[in-house]
Amino acid sequence: MKKFLVMGLSLLLILSLAACSNNNGEVNEPDTPIDETPIENPDNGNVTEPEPEDDYTEEVTLYFANNDYVETGNEEYDWLLEEKREINYEGTTLEEAVIRELMKGPVDTENMSTGFPSTVKLIDVTVDEDKTCYVNFAQDGLYGGSMEESYIIAQVVNSLVGLDSVERVQFLIDGAPAETLMGHISIEEPFESFDE
Repeated sequence: MKKFLVMGLSLLLILSLAACSNNNGEVNEPDTPIDETPIENPDNGNVTEPEPEDDYTEEVTLYFANNDYVETGNEEYDWLLEEKREINYEGTTLEEAVIRELMKGPVDTENMSTGFPSTVKLIDVTVDEDKTCYVNFAQDGLYGGSMEESYIIAQVVNSLVGLDSVERVQFLIDGAPAETLMGHISIEEPFESFDE
């Protein structure tokens, strides 16, 4: 009797295993559809939304040289013109992104240009808790006439003080205070504005 019982259980076990493995690797679809209703937050009954990603774009006002003034020297022309631009500053600070956009030049190249020679190299831009923005250029490649120097200072200062984070701009060369950028205009003190 025990022998038949063991054989019967063995046969039942073999049939069970065969039935389980007889689907040829296919997944059986459920008989009832899956409920895809969002899970509600038990605290307030509202669906929990993901946090929005940080937005690293901002519209800023950049200042560039007025080509009419540069070409004629006629003081009836404004020497600086404004250009509104939406800039992306992901991976850097807004202040540094502003300087890099100034160095690229204006979109409207017919009426405007940048005072930055292509040789100028920006090291970094930082802002302290007193809203002083430190703009640090490399000495190597920093040369030009008084007009280029005045345009660099004016473009940088007027563009940066338009930001909520900046009240004044201090120029540095190779990380240290200096007398001038290019030998013509004193940069020993911070600028709150700059006019020709």
